[in-house]
Amino acid sequence: MKKYNIISVDMFGTLVDLSSINQPVWKEILGKEYTPQLAEKYWNAGSKKVLKFFENEILEKGKYIPPRVMFEQCYAELFPEEGINNDPQDAAEILARHHPLSTLFEDAVPFLRSVGKEYQICLSSDTDEDMLGSLRDIYPFNKIFTSEEIGAYKTGSGGRFFKAVIDHYGIQPESIIHVGDTIADIAGASEAGITACWLNRTGRTWPYEVKPDIEVASLLEFAEVLNVDIHPDTIRRE
Repeated sequence: MKKYNIISVDMFGTLVDLSSINQPVWKEILGKEYTPQLAEKYWNAGSKKVLKFFENEILEKGKYIPPRVMFEQCYAELFPEEGINNDPQDAAEILARHHPLSTLFEDAVPFLRSVGKEYQICLSSDTDEDMLGSLRDIYPFNKIFTSEEIGAYKTGSGGRFFKAVIDHYGIQPESIIHVGDTIADIAGASEAGITACWLNRTGRTWPYEVKPDIEVASLLEFAEVLNVDIHPDTIRRE
């Protein structure tokens, strides 16, 4: 008998590489001032501010602030520090618009196709609907849950996000396992009684008090946790 009935998967940072859009995002924001070096610098600085904002406003205070508002507030802080003469709201819209153009990690499709033969897979993403765009079509997910639809992020807001997942399937939380790359994935799943798997692609050290139940370095390793073999016909050949 399988230990889990439902596999819940995060999108950004788990199935797709969000950093893959850093150059086109900042090329559009900076215009004639763009250089690859500046794009890399500002992407990293902006990402740190978004993480700090999320930890302070979402994790600690349990607020729901739409992604675009969060991006705008972070850019409003970053731009004066870096001497960037651009509108933070316009920049936030550019970032959101580029999200659906993120590149798939190489293990994403083999994982989805192989695991999907044996499990129902749902997508659980802290995002607005339009920020998924065509990414929602990379696999026929059994159900797609977004923070915009639920009005809550994966953690905070009384645990509404993962409660929606549990209620949709009408099963016990221990029958669900969620995999993702952020504190929101781990804290939110753990709070709901769902098994939390941290996807740690870069060998980081986990810095938070709440701990993941499982840690893997790739989605292929996560498939091993589920006792699923990756089928040869799912692996892309160039």
